Amino acid sequence: MSLNVPFGEWLPDQPALNNPGVTRAHNVIPGSGPFYKPFPSPEQYAPTSLPSRPYAAISLLDNLRNAHVYAASQRKLFTQDPGTANWTDISRPAGYNTAEIEGWRFTEAYGLVVGTNYSDPPQYIDATKGTRFGDLTTLVKARYVTTLRDFVLVGNTFDAFDGAVPYRVRWSAIGNPMDWNFSATTQADFQDILGGGPVQAVIGGEEGTVLLKSQIVKMVYVGSPAIFEFKTIYQNKGCAIPQSVISADGKIFFYGEDGFYMMENDKLNPIGKGKIDAWFKANSNQAGFDRMTVSIDPHNKLVIWLYASIDSYDLTPDQLLIFNYDTGAWSTGASPVQFLFNSLSLPETLAALDRYGSLDAVPASLDSPVWAGGRAFLAAMNDRGTIYSFSGPSMLATIETGEYPTAALLAQQIQGVQGDRALVRGASPKVHGRADVTVQVAGKVTPQQTGMYGTGSTINANGWCPLRSDARYHRYRLTLSGGWSMAMGLEIDAVPTGSR
Repeated sequence: MSLNVPFGEWLPDQPALNNPGVTRAHNVIPGSGPFYKPFPSPEQYAPTSLPSRPYAAISLLDNLRNAHVYAASQRKLFTQDPGTANWTDISRPAGYNTAEIEGWRFTEAYGLVVGTNYSDPPQYIDATKGTRFGDLTTLVKARYVTTLRDFVLVGNTFDAFDGAVPYRVRWSAIGNPMDWNFSATTQADFQDILGGGPVQAVIGGEEGTVLLKSQIVKMVYVGSPAIFEFKTIYQNKGCAIPQSVISADGKIFFYGEDGFYMMENDKLNPIGKGKIDAWFKANSNQAGFDRMTVSIDPHNKLVIWLYASIDSYDLTPDQLLIFNYDTGAWSTGASPVQFLFNSLSLPETLAALDRYGSLDAVPASLDSPVWAGGRAFLAAMNDRGTIYSFSGPSMLATIETGEYPTAALLAQQIQGVQGDRALVRGASPKVHGRADVTVQVAGKVTPQQTGMYGTGSTINANGWCPLRSDARYHRYRLTLSGGWSMAMGLEIDAVPTGSR
């Protein structure tokens, strides 16, 4: 007698008993349907280094369509040399004094890369012809920066007249990021937003979105004399972790006081509610939230947060939280890297690959998008600034199901089944590709017991993993490695055994 156990969504906030999804989905990617795909391991892309851990990074095309990658350490700014792939110092001569608890943010405007760290004046470089960063303005410092229509917008500011104003946003002259003098003619101005706490993020585009601690405000350009109209779209809802914010495909993702949210067309969707919010709160180290990074996997429609888990006592980011924003499904991953960012590949020639010594030492396959130049890919760095691409072998994956009353499920399919116990004799993994698969079963008689997984069983010539567990409730653990492509579920071979 067989039962089908499909792999549904990862729902750790739901009870294990009769969980409609799975209770663990680790080192996997939620697919476009009820299945999971392997998560590739990071491979070294460039053996370069920074003088401190990375604080921020941005990648863009200049006015001539050449790709550039910029990064910030605590006291310097860098660009990646396309010839050597090494970081090249292009800081202003005086360097920077970024406070340990602060960070860098970047934006692009009018061919300029603009960065801010709150400790120093905003910096800029012409991506096409610039050789070093310099002061964009000395009139304001800010924690956050974005490009809104024809303006550079900063939030959570400091200036010589008013000091620290965490609830303020301020913008440059229209069409001129270099001019920050208040003027009705140039439209450079500011706005204090009251009642929502400090500004936590500013998101640009045709319209602006300001995420405060407990308020979300929309900025709509109306021209002089008001310049922008400010409309509160949510009160008592806001962003708790500034480092959690990212936007993609017209959507804004962030972590609020009560969990993860996605905002689209000014509508908030609590994407983690009843799914992973409680799990994340229990399994993350809140003291390490200032080192969280978030990035987009453009090929798989994923948002990926990298954070310090509860086991990371030194606050080093070590875990990935993965969200498929097409399907709303989640998963997790272990991370040997400490910083995520979105990169554009720099153009490479076969001659340039000589720096790796041999083709066997090249860190990604020759048809990988990282070599084409201008291709977007998910990138990472370790705490030394070495760059990685997620193009390596699949990481060791684990999927665990909920607990199911096996005999009761058999009774739904077969008339005459008596009792509440069943003997599980085997499981057939529904997996595509050349996978190395191990299946374990855990059985228990009462919901209060702790089910212990038995010895792992591998697939025999008939496609079954032999198992043996006589109990009322069963759950299953699937471990995958090798060249698998999709994991969809298990087929269980079981027979009823009565009530004792």
